Amino acid sequence: MERRLLNLVSGLLSLLLIGLLACKKTPAAKIQVTPLQTLINTDTTLTLFHRMILRANDVALLNDEAVTLFIPRNAVLRQDGYPELIIDSMSSTLADRIVRYQYLPAAVNTDSAGYTPNTTLLGIPVYIGKDNAGNLLLNGSATAANKPTAVGKASVYWLNSVVPPGADSLTELLQTDSSIKLFARIMARTNLYDSLLQTGSFTVLAPVNHALLAAGYDSLRIDTVNVDSLLPIAQNQVVKGTWFSTTFPSKVTTLTGGSITVAVAGGVLQFAGTGNSTPVHWLSGDQVGGSGLILHHVDGILSP
Repeated sequence: MERRLLNLVSGLLSLLLIGLLACKKTPAAKIQVTPLQTLINTDTTLTLFHRMILRANDVALLNDEAVTLFIPRNAVLRQDGYPELIIDSMSSTLADRIVRYQYLPAAVNTDSAGYTPNTTLLGIPVYIGKDNAGNLLLNGSATAANKPTAVGKASVYWLNSVVPPGADSLTELLQTDSSIKLFARIMARTNLYDSLLQTGSFTVLAPVNHALLAAGYDSLRIDTVNVDSLLPIAQNQVVKGTWFSTTFPSKVTTLTGGSITVAVAGGVLQFAGTGNSTPVHWLSGDQVGGSGLILHHVDGILSP
């Protein structure tokens, strides 16, 4: 009887010990904060970029890896139209595209003459060259000092302006820009992009809506006129080569083989063919539409 009692007490003590061991909490894993996270969390000049990262759900991109980031400080984001209110109201998709287009999974490459396409995390290249002072030029306009800041394993360049995210294709650029919707209809009717522009290097000088309306091409006419009469208009607005606003040569050639003279007057780019009584002026642009294609907005129709 005593032995059975001892065995019972021993068993109860064993169960109690096992329960105590099971209840012992495992120490919480230490959260590893990367150097990039520390920088963006603590630098008071990066609060807007911090908001954009959160809006884009891209905190996971701030790992300690050998990557390249182009980061705009608060003053740059504000000057380019991205204050707190705009960032907080933009879609997470747009915020993600902006962040990923300024994120390279490798070091900057400027080995080619002129502009070198660099792969971005968005999957669309950003074209990087150098100005006369040796600073980096991104897509012909945004600049960054040529010496990065080392943040852990990453290299950070400070942008002087936001680089608009590239698009997968010219079609995407045309479909999302209401200011050139009439030109988009011309391109759709002529099927020029699908038939000729998906391989090679091209620059599209897209007339804004009021330029086509002034020439008599409203949506009704574009939708009903013979396609053969629209094709030369579309072809003459496409020149061979990928040219940013800062890299145009003095002459370019259209798809029809016509010559277009390029000049700068009053600080504004202007284009003219032999059939243009007045020059066509550059309005905005430097938009990348996939690999090998750049889009600009102009205020007229080119006539070589």
